[in-house]
Amino acid sequence: MIACVEERFERQARNESLLRTVNEQIAALSHGASGWADPAHQFDFTCECGKLEGCGGRVSMTLAEYELVHRQRDRFAVLPGHQSGEIESVVKQHKRYVVVDKRDAYERFVE
Repeated sequence: MIACVEERFERQARNESLLRTVNEQIAALSHGASGWADPAHQFDFTCECGKLEGCGGRVSMTLAEYELVHRQRDRFAVLPGHQSGEIESVVKQHKRYVVVDKRDAYERFVE
């Protein structure tokens, strides 16, 4: 049973990394979109919670906020309430999103 739970947490961490890759593409495309030069303009990014049942939520962030979260490879932006205490800890909370940091045991799955 413990191995099954551990495997689920590993898959969730890997899913978060995959969602980050999707969001990196959104950020790159957003630099060419209208409004990108306005620092207050918000774009919709995919929630990076990595929930196995599929979240599909959208996190509204400016490009500067997005880039600040991802300066550290083991940090992710998730919707409030989508954090998973088993594999990550909350670093910052905002109205629109929560920044989470992977616990040491799961960092290798997101790098």
